[in-house]
Amino acid sequence: MSKLARILLWFGGIVVVICTYLWFFGVQTFCALEARRIGRQVPIVKSIPLELEDLSVSKVQGEKVSFLGAGFEVPWEDVDEKTTRIVGNWALIHFRSGNSIILCVGPPDGDIRAMSKNKTPDPQLFAAMYGPEVLRSDYAMHKAIFEATPSQITLSTPTNRAAGLASVILIKAIMPPTTDWAIYNIRSKDFKGFQLGNPARRPKKMCLELYADDVEIEVNIMQSESGRTPAITQAEINRIIQTAHKAARTQPVLNVNPA
Repeated sequence: MSKLARILLWFGGIVVVICTYLWFFGVQTFCALEARRIGRQVPIVKSIPLELEDLSVSKVQGEKVSFLGAGFEVPWEDVDEKTTRIVGNWALIHFRSGNSIILCVGPPDGDIRAMSKNKTPDPQLFAAMYGPEVLRSDYAMHKAIFEATPSQITLSTPTNRAAGLASVILIKAIMPPTTDWAIYNIRSKDFKGFQLGNPARRPKKMCLELYADDVEIEVNIMQSESGRTPAITQAEINRIIQTAHKAARTQPVLNVNPA
């Protein structure tokens, strides 16, 4: 056999091996590499919900906030009502310290309704991967999203599931309104949900997602990453979580009163 023939034979064998690999594992390889690339750029993608270790609750004097049938206490007394703004079911609350809260109150399946209407992403993606129960509430869907990680995509992952997980991980990367990568399970008497962000690292943005059977509360907390104002603590955040409740008044009026 000539040298050229041996080279062509080796080359043909390599092509066959590559084509065989791509046939059986091409989708999984692409999805795994893409998901890990996203994880390096957006670290929260690699996080899963953990249990909170610090369950202390701040007892300092604060104020009661209620809006659209939901309420909670904040452990601060410096609400600047002059700069407070309401737009639809959103309320922007400023504090004279420089901190602020964006509060949104809505139905417990608002995201699912919007997704079903716009088909972006297709709800059947979640139903096929997690079963129809995942589309019963925003809590169930967000739980599925937050528990997805790049490490779940391997060469042995079925093709359809690998592609589905890659899509879920992309959603996870763009969804959280936070600048930190920690995710915690949180619960109180009336609510369960998630805390996004570890206050020990003093992130600029943190978020609370609180779900009940008939209402959803999203609390976006913003603070300066440095400066004279003390960093927001977990005990202060726990004050919001543990005092969250359904309020009697459902009008789109923000009420702030001494706690």
